[in-house]
Amino acid sequence: MVKSYKDLIGIFKGKQAAYNKQILNLLFDNGPMTAWQMTGRMTSQGKVSLHATLTKRLRSLEKKKYLRKEGKWWFLQFKGFIVTLIIQKKPKPWSKKWTKLLDELSEFIRKHSRAFFGSKVQIDDITINPTDIVDRSRKAVKRTKDWIFLSHYVKNLMQTGVVNIDLISNQTLLAVILSEFSNEELEKLMKDWKVLK
Repeated sequence: MVKSYKDLIGIFKGKQAAYNKQILNLLFDNGPMTAWQMTGRMTSQGKVSLHATLTKRLRSLEKKKYLRKEGKWWFLQFKGFIVTLIIQKKPKPWSKKWTKLLDELSEFIRKHSRAFFGSKVQIDDITINPTDIVDRSRKAVKRTKDWIFLSHYVKNLMQTGVVNIDLISNQTLLAVILSEFSNEELEKLMKDWKVLK
């Protein structure tokens, strides 16, 4: 039986699940926000008590690497994007404010391309430089359909027991995604991203 995301992702279980979903969706839709800005958007109870609850939830999501904090601003991390797309019934386009995260992921892959790919990627008789993949994918995954594909792919990895999204780090999740892609899936993506003709 295929499990729902509620069974696969611990932050969406229990009484705090609703707050966690609201936080992730607010950040996905609006880009980085402060806890007080989020409180202002969620006025279901007194602002001070809601702010205290949200602060607790934000810290919990940060500890599990769904979010990170810079100064007073809260940012989605890679896992945060993925699970937000998984929980949306009809995935929405992502905010252009998130280019910084994409650039950070791209730079991480670039720095560690040997660890991900070895010195080159070979598909049939075509050899591809990993930095070309990074450069092309950096442009391509700004498209909503690529993030949706990626979220479905991660959900499948969770359903088959390959990934525990609550425990895995952002970097390890990225490495698992890259290593688990079959040659067919990778070739399809690279053709779509125009790395291959």
